[in-house]
Amino acid sequence: MLFQDLKAFVTVVDSVSLTKAAQTLCLTQSAVSRRIQHLEETLGEALFDRSTRPPSPTAIGRRVYEKAVALLQDAELLLNIPQENATPSGRFRVGLTQIVADAVAFELVTRMREQLPGLELQIVTDWSSELEQQMLLGELDAATLMLPAANSPPASLQAQLITTLDILVVQSKHTPLVPAAATINDLAAFEWVLNPKGCGYRAALEAAMGGRGHTLKLAVDTQGAAMQMRMVAGGLGLGLIPEKLLHSSAHADALSIVDISDFRLQMGVWLTHSPQPGNLRQANELLAEGIADGLRECCR
Repeated sequence: MLFQDLKAFVTVVDSVSLTKAAQTLCLTQSAVSRRIQHLEETLGEALFDRSTRPPSPTAIGRRVYEKAVALLQDAELLLNIPQENATPSGRFRVGLTQIVADAVAFELVTRMREQLPGLELQIVTDWSSELEQQMLLGELDAATLMLPAANSPPASLQAQLITTLDILVVQSKHTPLVPAAATINDLAAFEWVLNPKGCGYRAALEAAMGGRGHTLKLAVDTQGAAMQMRMVAGGLGLGLIPEKLLHSSAHADALSIVDISDFRLQMGVWLTHSPQPGNLRQANELLAEGIADGLRECCR
């Protein structure tokens, strides 16, 4: 009832005419008048000076009008939240794994701001395990997950596979540590430049070495593919990088690929979101398109 009363009041002020307001609201003039009177009774103050023609808002009426306009706009946004065909609005909380963020974040944000200017974009980066937990807790609206190719996200999340990445072992081309063709046993004797614990492909490498009785040796534990590849190119250790991102690396010419006969790692890049996206459905679609295009572009 209050919503309808406020809408009638705002429409009368905007129309500067009870007759025009009634036509806009598809109501009779008496119905509009009753709504205004009910609002005045609720607030305990007259909202129009009826001694003027047409009646003009009182000082209190003008203040109520300003707040009512904002409230009605917020109410419209609220009512649109469950509507999948509505224009996305409000905050869109997106989680990206570091590799995906490094590859697509700038272009992705630019595209989404251009196409959905009413959306407030919030991006966080973390490991897939952390992003998955935040998705399950409802703390994120969408997130990319990097999972071993044989795995898939929890069934409670809506998910689509964006692409599959082959993860390569690389070393310095100028100061190589191992032969171009090697085994896990060969690699175990050397140090690595890798992401901190929590990284999916570091965990897979540790598991492969552990299965053969070896322990992974770290030279440097740091985030950021660009920094890692610079260190690997400088001969500080072996490294891991998705094949699609190797060629776009600033250090690609100083790196060589090691062919591992008994170890192959593929990671699926998934986009997950709630099965009830509401008016964020279009934002999810644009996010998936932007990530796919970004990964494809950076790998040319």
